[in-house]
Amino acid sequence: MAIQTRYAGDAFGINNFDPSTTAAGSIISTGLTKAPVALKILLGNSQNFGTNEMVTGGAVETVLRNIAIDSTVVLYQVETTGGQMSVLLEASGAGSNDGGHGASSYSGATVAAAIQTRLQALATNVGIAGNVYMGPGVTVTSAGFKLA
Repeated sequence: MAIQTRYAGDAFGINNFDPSTTAAGSIISTGLTKAPVALKILLGNSQNFGTNEMVTGGAVETVLRNIAIDSTVVLYQVETTGGQMSVLLEASGAGSNDGGHGASSYSGATVAAAIQTRLQALATNVGIAGNVYMGPGVTVTSAGFKLA
């Protein structure tokens, strides 16, 4: 494959698409059609997502269905120890609009706060194989997308 020399351009985000086009640390999307949001969900209270919770009707599905009410889930990763679940959203309408136009006007912090409130409001055991309680111990944060 031939290599073309680029005379213009940079590694910053795409104007009118990525929420912050020049900020280091922001998620730059080259294949998604809307600005992505990365979330970290922690169960708290020494709870874990057991492998038995990955089945139909389990805690993982319950969390994803509650996120998908107004968000598009692209990928997720579940840790069976530590009670953590990481989720990448292509777009979300959760929370309030932070100004601007379209899905990119919903900041990660706004989306995380809205989804945390939603999961805490379940206030029940959503596990089918063990005790996975959604309640005040559940925290959702958006600190960017880290692969390691």
